[in-house]
Amino acid sequence: MKVMHNMKLFEIKVSVATVKLNITSLLALLAIITLPVGAYAQTGHSIALKFNEVVHNFGKISIDSGAQKCQFIFTNVSSSPVAISNILSSCGCTTPSWSKAPIKPGDKGVIKVTFLNDQGPYPFDKTLTVYTTSSDKPIILRITGIVYEKGRPLGELFPAKFGPLGMKVHAQDAGQIEQGLYKTQSENIVNLGKSPVSVKFAHPSKGLTISVSPAVLGPGDAGKITYQINTKAAIHWGTTRYTADIICNGKVLRPKFLAECVIVTPYSSLTSEQVENGPEMFAESGTFNFGTAKVFKEIKAIFKAQNKSAKPLRIYKVETNGASIKVDCPAYIPAGKKFTITAIATPLKKKNDEVFIITLITNSPERPLINLFLTGDVK
Repeated sequence: MKVMHNMKLFEIKVSVATVKLNITSLLALLAIITLPVGAYAQTGHSIALKFNEVVHNFGKISIDSGAQKCQFIFTNVSSSPVAISNILSSCGCTTPSWSKAPIKPGDKGVIKVTFLNDQGPYPFDKTLTVYTTSSDKPIILRITGIVYEKGRPLGELFPAKFGPLGMKVHAQDAGQIEQGLYKTQSENIVNLGKSPVSVKFAHPSKGLTISVSPAVLGPGDAGKITYQINTKAAIHWGTTRYTADIICNGKVLRPKFLAECVIVTPYSSLTSEQVENGPEMFAESGTFNFGTAKVFKEIKAIFKAQNKSAKPLRIYKVETNGASIKVDCPAYIPAGKKFTITAIATPLKKKNDEVFIITLITNSPERPLINLFLTGDVK
């Protein structure tokens, strides 16, 4: 009887452990995050489908070369079958196709993409939003490249000059990145000169890793710069700049490589309940109309607000769209506490319909960025 009693206790313990394991597995599945909607692929959380690449760069494409095709190959790295339920394209010129059957754990699948190349010469960046049965958050894939007319100068397609090199823009836009995560992107770079050049990077900002492939570009050749911003390397909030020296044939070029992003509070790994119950600021009015003001005369605006949630509200950083704006704002607001934000703006030039913008970077998962506005005419 004692043996049987012990066996029953063992069965109960095993059942409890199994329940705990199942709950843990369920929570792990609920916490699976793919990539946020947007033109950029952000990683840092586990995902059910692991892709060989999330950005496919076609490079230079002649306008006469017709439709272009590529494939995104993925592996189911989760413990359950996963099916792709839908894929939305940002443009009718980009058509995806995929198998509707579930992919077993460890198996591979493929998404085939056709870019029609029928919209004329231009640099393109198209997104594919992939919805799966493993998460309500989509995975974002991108196809990029440059369609050019025969004989059209590359300098027109790459107007941002770095010595003999050309890029589309001087400052790369990395969009939003959650604190603690990282984001990887790629951009085209071309040799606009008449001689081969070797390209490398040096002295990157903390948190930035960057490389170029191939490392040597012949005249008119295009390469791909791949850079990653890792917010774990240093704590920043709001608009953050990352730079690196561009070394061409052993010579440091100017300007530097520059990538900008907006670092916000982590939110994509939270449950919907955590997001809804998170701290949030409520302002009586987000706009202050100062009517008519004079140049170089101070404008004072007071915004009344309250943290109506049950959790403390933090304001990590305050940004403005002009150096002539000073803001007095608390950094920590207890639950339920009312507070005020005072702004002093000094107009520097005459302008009708002037808009001064104050951006608060907060720990609110629903509103990590909050904008306040001062509007009016400056005479």
